[in-house]
Amino acid sequence: MSSSTSRGFTLIELMITIAVLAIGTMLAYPSFSNVIKSNRVATSTNNLIAAFNLARSEAIRSNRGGGVCPSKSGADCEGADWNAGFIAFLDQDASGTWSTGDSVIRFFEPNDALEFTAAASEPAGGGVEVIPFERSGRAKQSVKLTVKAASCKTGQDYVRVIEVSKAGQPRITKETCA
Repeated sequence: MSSSTSRGFTLIELMITIAVLAIGTMLAYPSFSNVIKSNRVATSTNNLIAAFNLARSEAIRSNRGGGVCPSKSGADCEGADWNAGFIAFLDQDASGTWSTGDSVIRFFEPNDALEFTAAASEPAGGGVEVIPFERSGRAKQSVKLTVKAASCKTGQDYVRVIEVSKAGQPRITKETCA
């Protein structure tokens, strides 16, 4: 007697396996997209903190000044749109703004999946074009920056608020989308 054994998948077994895989993927996708959104917010928040710390430490080290400002090109300060990207720079003339002779320390590229806003904490808010640090490391003004996921639904916690005090120290708080 000869025995015949099959060593493969039948079409039905393959279809069941694909169906189980598809259902598992559909169940995991929302959770995975939330993890990605959370990581984007955290990464951009950390990049802003890194830019502040870098500009502040270079201001102290060089005994001149430094700052952080929006920049699309990464070559100089450009307007007040923080969504375009931003740079940390060394303020060679200690003017508190970007001027000829200042040098870019590092460029941070934009992320289209996030929204950035910046406002002066004192005296009455308003847009912020540059966050300057004096040679002592103190900020010339206190500011509040908000990093928010662009597709943030009410109640989700994909908002980070960074407050830079006049002492130059950034502080992060978590908020929910309105």
